[in-house]
Amino acid sequence: MSHPVRIFALLALLLWHSLAAAGQSVQAAARSWVLYDLSARQTLAASNPERRFEPASLTKLMTAYLVLQAIERGKLERAAMITPSAAASRAAGARMYIDERHPATVQQLLQGLVTVNANDAALALAEAVDGSETRFVERMNEQARRLDMTGTRFVNASGQPDPQHHSTAADMLRLAEALLRDFPDDRTLFAAPRFDFNGLGQTTRNRLLLRDPTVDGLMTGQTPRSGYSMVASSQRGERSMLAVIVGADSERIRGSEAQRLLNLGFTRWEVMRVGGAERQLSSVRVWKGASREVGLVLAGETLLAVPRTRSGPIQPAIEVRGLVEAPVNAGQTLGRLRLMAGGEMLAEYPLVARESVPVGGFVRRMIDTALLWLE
Repeated sequence: MSHPVRIFALLALLLWHSLAAAGQSVQAAARSWVLYDLSARQTLAASNPERRFEPASLTKLMTAYLVLQAIERGKLERAAMITPSAAASRAAGARMYIDERHPATVQQLLQGLVTVNANDAALALAEAVDGSETRFVERMNEQARRLDMTGTRFVNASGQPDPQHHSTAADMLRLAEALLRDFPDDRTLFAAPRFDFNGLGQTTRNRLLLRDPTVDGLMTGQTPRSGYSMVASSQRGERSMLAVIVGADSERIRGSEAQRLLNLGFTRWEVMRVGGAERQLSSVRVWKGASREVGLVLAGETLLAVPRTRSGPIQPAIEVRGLVEAPVNAGQTLGRLRLMAGGEMLAEYPLVARESVPVGGFVRRMIDTALLWLE
């Protein structure tokens, strides 16, 4: 059985912060929302994050993900010229106005997709990747499962309303994080304030890009049923933040609430560094091994977002496996570091073996076998 072990006093001193009510006191004028620190990979505050809604053009985040994936795998080239099908040319809603006489490159279609929410670009790209929107949608749902987007189902590539087309704020957060993590060189794609094509200039639907120079993406969406939604990202120094707003009553409220959440994330929380492979936090008994124990460390240095208000300690504890037998490989997960406050878990990190422990000699194995039998 695993058991909790108090961590060395040095780590406890490093974590002398309080959760206080920083996250609980945050409010937003939206049906659901999430504030997330990308640097620490930590949700700071949220309300109804699993509530389903019509994602509208936020759907295009998945379309963009799969197109960028196809480019990375060599299936598409950014400079390739795409002549849209008749269906793509006639797509309803926001458009970049492609047709047989005005084809576009994959890169132009991507930019139109994310800057002006172009539905014709979404359909043209879906067809370019998989030959048809139907097959592309199958790929969208497969990728959603891989990203653990359990509240999401896609029916089309553009976000046109459909009773079976739905997502959640939590899932849109997972998707946005995956986009920024897996395609970091394309982050600037989402920051363009304007898109020009075929003699027509259109301004981004993400008005925060025009007001806040630290905002660099990502998408907006709106349907009569689900209201105004947004996934907004911002970078300030070494820190990066995501805010997801779902179901605001107007475009103005959507933008102002996303801006306010981002500001709160940067000002109310700070990021501290925890651990590192060079600092042993505890050890665990190794049975039948050449060594009797192995040190436990964090897999690497990690970041933790904590409220700037400090009034008491975060309580760190380690939970380790109850029975560890050789051989043990360096880097093998043998426990977890949990950071607790007010009876709630703030963060959890895997603890790994600091070094390898090979199987011990015959005598050691026999002695430990007998001791285990007597346990």
